[in-house]
Amino acid sequence: MPDHTTEPVLGIDLGTTFSAIAWWNERKKQSIHYQTRTGDDSLQSAVYYDPEKSEFLVGQLAFNRGIVYPENLAFGVKRQMDDASQLIEIGNQSFSPIDLSAKILQRLYSDVADKFPSNGFKSRGTVVTVPYYFKAHQCENTRKAAELANINCIGLIQEPIAASLAYAWELVQNRGDWEGSENILVFDLGGGTFDLTLFKLEQTKTQLLFEVLATGGDDRLGGMDFDECLFKLLLNQSDISLEGLSDIEVRKVRAKMMKQVIESKHTLTATDSTYITIPDVLPGRHIDTEVTRADFEASIQHYFDRIESIIDRQWTIANLPASKVDHVILVGGSSRIPRIKSLVSDLVGGDKVSRYSRPDLCIAEGAAMYAAYLDDPEIFGRSISITTRTCHALGVETSGGAFFSLIPANRKTPCELRQSFTTDSQQTSLDINVYQGSASMVKDNTLIGTVSISDLPPDEPDIEIIFKVSEEQLLSVIVEVGGRRWSASLNFS
Repeated sequence: MPDHTTEPVLGIDLGTTFSAIAWWNERKKQSIHYQTRTGDDSLQSAVYYDPEKSEFLVGQLAFNRGIVYPENLAFGVKRQMDDASQLIEIGNQSFSPIDLSAKILQRLYSDVADKFPSNGFKSRGTVVTVPYYFKAHQCENTRKAAELANINCIGLIQEPIAASLAYAWELVQNRGDWEGSENILVFDLGGGTFDLTLFKLEQTKTQLLFEVLATGGDDRLGGMDFDECLFKLLLNQSDISLEGLSDIEVRKVRAKMMKQVIESKHTLTATDSTYITIPDVLPGRHIDTEVTRADFEASIQHYFDRIESIIDRQWTIANLPASKVDHVILVGGSSRIPRIKSLVSDLVGGDKVSRYSRPDLCIAEGAAMYAAYLDDPEIFGRSISITTRTCHALGVETSGGAFFSLIPANRKTPCELRQSFTTDSQQTSLDINVYQGSASMVKDNTLIGTVSISDLPPDEPDIEIIFKVSEEQLLSVIVEVGGRRWSASLNFS
């Protein structure tokens, strides 16, 4: 039997601005987050490369050093995981998003391992989180980052699903004898992404049924965008222009201001106004101004509008009116903005909206819970059923590079759909390219695999393509031609 303290299963929230790590406590039947070596609950997702010492710094210290030397700092790397081949220049060196994400993961893991005697800690499995909108290649890049960090990644889980699991389990722990079902909306607004999950939780004495009704969000909407709006607001109020400056000069101005920008944003969640003073933003130019909460909220109003439209789409996808939602749980640091709670309250009713007890940590805790479930499906003392949905459409390439969707986005899994096609009857071989996405042309979607067929039966132009998606988000592609069958399994999450 493994020692669940020194050989635990872990959950890691690899965040855009902050990351966290938690473990599943078998004895207490709950996820518990670890603190970093500096005593913080989370780690700033900042990586600094010191060219003089040829060493990396990760976390708050990295972010602080970047204020003085912004050319050595990488921040918000998660938003660049779409293209693993791009190079990020810091400290006169080039790194891929995978390289830098691995540094963050490595630091989180080592902060835990260092609390134990040498070689006395080794996770037997770790689940890492990804945003709802991550496609197959972005998920694969995240897996590669975990592998590079020497982390035994046994699975990935979407952030809103992890948050939903954590909240669902909290409900179970608080009312173990309750039996019934509820519709719950998890609203997750973090530093870099916005995710929604509408799910049905059904609890009996022997079962916990967790069914995702709809998921949605925006992987380019979060606290970083709000910071940018406040940054521009301060410049405008102080009549300071950055036009004509070089890229490094702009980065230095941004670095000088950003720490106070973030602190002011946090202050405005609790007060109606704050005074901001930043000397020598440019030589001889200072920021010395008052910013009100109303000013800040007006600067990000267009993001509120986007959030509202995304929430509205949830009701259509789930075929469920807002009035049928029993609870809304707010998670993620940016959900603390007062306007967020009032916006959601207006849509579903204020008496239904509450905040998860640990809004910055629930994703890591939910990931640890999922790791425990993967490690031992009987871990919760009752049977668990988790039904998810496809994030993106799945389909094949047809003539002219067009994308033909076989399984639409937000389709309940497991599922199976089939489609007949007609090809050139003189072909002796055929490559069926399978894509993930929503664009009409495959060039704008993500290739997740190819099913290659050789020795086609002669004069058989009709082919049948069958897509089967499992609960584990595995796609089985089956091709039938003239009584013969070819198949392949593809991982798209």
